[in-house]
Amino acid sequence: MGSVINRIQGILEELPKSEAKVGRAILADPSKIVKMSIHELAENSGASGAAVIRFCHSMGLEGFPELKMKLSVELVQPEKTGYYDIEPNEDFEEITRKLVSNTVQTLNDTVGQLDKAKVLLACDILQQADTIYAYGVGASWLIAEDIAQKWMRAGKHAIAIADPHILAMAFAAGSKEAVFFAVSNSGETSEVLQLADEALNNGLELLSLTRFGQNKLKQKATVALETSRAPETELRSAATSSRQAQFLVIDILFYFYASHHYEEMIEQIRASREATNRFRES
Repeated sequence: MGSVINRIQGILEELPKSEAKVGRAILADPSKIVKMSIHELAENSGASGAAVIRFCHSMGLEGFPELKMKLSVELVQPEKTGYYDIEPNEDFEEITRKLVSNTVQTLNDTVGQLDKAKVLLACDILQQADTIYAYGVGASWLIAEDIAQKWMRAGKHAIAIADPHILAMAFAAGSKEAVFFAVSNSGETSEVLQLADEALNNGLELLSLTRFGQNKLKQKATVALETSRAPETELRSAATSSRQAQFLVIDILFYFYASHHYEEMIEQIRASREATNRFRES
């Protein structure tokens, strides 16, 4: 479902030089790669066999056979949706088509690389927590609010706090059975990283949601969930789809959680609905 070619394009410039050589060789002619051995790709790219293996791992793949399999599947698809940037003076229909295409591609790529084992572990951590804190900056704040609202409906003490100083105090004064859900598309937002350190120093579990690739927040997290990563463009129109991808990951996590705590969730949702109904009636 997810595009490995898009994944390579999105992360290529951040790879070590030897791995970037492998990535460029694949992008130059993906159809040729599926017929190569690992040693042939290494020779073709001017890298080593070890660099090819490291490249596969950087792409979130188990090894070269999985890379070839995913490329083979992708290359036989009759019609490929892609990422498009906005050009000067485009008409309404073209802008709409491009943005829809970007969103569809982002969602498909995100689902294609989402790790089921990580989702399971995140659900277990959230279930065991008595408090869930959520935080993000800018557009990621919207995701943090969504996390808090969803798990509040699940009967958890879940809050999104916009002031990082107050959140740091909450870490220090609150329960040590808490979870900090940190959201940062880049994984490098300074306030989020500082709060992640504060959470860990106070014994909290750390969940993160970032884009695909290596980043500081992902390295700190107990469980690191990831969205797809679009290639950079001038207006970054593809990057605007990252919000939808973040919301999708949280939706998948929440409904997986709900499905595995079904009876409890039904009671909690019924209670929250009754509470909001009473509020409207007053």
